[in-house]
Amino acid sequence: MCAPLQKPEPSEIDALERIEQPFPLMRQFLRRVLPGFAVFLVVLLVLVSYSANRVAKSIYLELAERRAATIARGVATVAPEAWAALLSGRGDASPDLAQAFAGEMRELALGDLKVYDLAGRVLFSSKADEIGARESGAPLRRVLAGEGPVVAVTQTQDGSPRYELYVPFLDDTGRLRAVFELYEPVTYLDALLRRATIPALAVPGLLLLLLAVILTRLVKRAQGEIDVRTRALNALRRRMATFLSRSTVTAAEHSVGDAADIASRKYVTTLFYSDLRGFTAFSETHAPEDVVAYLNEVMTLQVQEISRHGGDVDKLIGDAVLARFDGEDGSARAIAAARAIQARMVGCTPGPRIGIGLCRGEVILGVVGAPDRRDFTVIGDTVNIAARLSDVALGGEIVATDTLADAAFGAAETVSVKGRSHALQVRRWPAGRQSLR
Repeated sequence: MCAPLQKPEPSEIDALERIEQPFPLMRQFLRRVLPGFAVFLVVLLVLVSYSANRVAKSIYLELAERRAATIARGVATVAPEAWAALLSGRGDASPDLAQAFAGEMRELALGDLKVYDLAGRVLFSSKADEIGARESGAPLRRVLAGEGPVVAVTQTQDGSPRYELYVPFLDDTGRLRAVFELYEPVTYLDALLRRATIPALAVPGLLLLLLAVILTRLVKRAQGEIDVRTRALNALRRRMATFLSRSTVTAAEHSVGDAADIASRKYVTTLFYSDLRGFTAFSETHAPEDVVAYLNEVMTLQVQEISRHGGDVDKLIGDAVLARFDGEDGSARAIAAARAIQARMVGCTPGPRIGIGLCRGEVILGVVGAPDRRDFTVIGDTVNIAARLSDVALGGEIVATDTLADAAFGAAETVSVKGRSHALQVRRWPAGRQSLR
């Protein structure tokens, strides 16, 4: 087996590893939709209660107006002179008038009654000690100001709520002549309204509750489907990423439209090109499974070291590897990765050794291929030079251009490579050792 991988050191170039999270449909539903249902129910309850209260007061006021009219007609019939004098302000309530009011109260089952003139003075009251007193409360002032009947909620001495109903009394010409104040307990009509209101609230409330339960179950199922599909897509994405270079994945993730929209760019980088020496002969003399196992072993250690030193594997070409080391310090990292690979190859299963070529120069990075099968890779003369340097490298050797190699490389030499009319100045590492080819 190969020598173990050394503990990775922090890299200046971090790989783009963005794992897509499933859309939080259930969380959004619980945070927004269900509270919306609750708010709707509260608003519905408030509106219905408000409407019921308005209806109750309206009914009480309408009844009070009718009772006031009935009382006025009855008193005018029983004591017409006293009634006329009372309305004209020419006298106080007489015994006959008090008797007439008392008879009407008994007839209508009223507990209390007051009648005010236009100055707010009590012309008649079921409580004799209040006659002649002046009232300045807001409800009475509103009626005297022409706002129509007004209702106010007060409490009796025992704490029970009741309505004070202020009703204008108009003569035949529509002129305000007096104000009647009647009292009604709130329990009877309010109880009727509650019995009518509760079903009006319960039916839509239950329907909304049922709808919320159904939607919750549907959203829960949908969230489960989203989670399963997201996990499947992420797993597929991770598997697909193992077949692609890091730059390819990054370009695809940041592209908005079609892959053809990914712009090509020209820049300077350091290329790493490795190839197994004598791999064809090795394949002919070994079983296919042994060949594949050895190739995977060698490829694994190369990818590990290239990644550990901040490189990006552009592609695997049979038994060859093409990688890029971007950045100003790309050359130093490429050399370090190549040396680490050759060091680990010493401990590998016996087999063909690796020849590595290193070259720094200008390349074009972009999408190449047909619309239905593309590759995101580097092209250019620098790629060809790196491949040719790998060809002239012996097994276990690194061949780099003279300008790229550091002091640990051997002396400069001139080599001729296929496809180039001019010779190249290169240096080898390690220098002056026996070939393992």
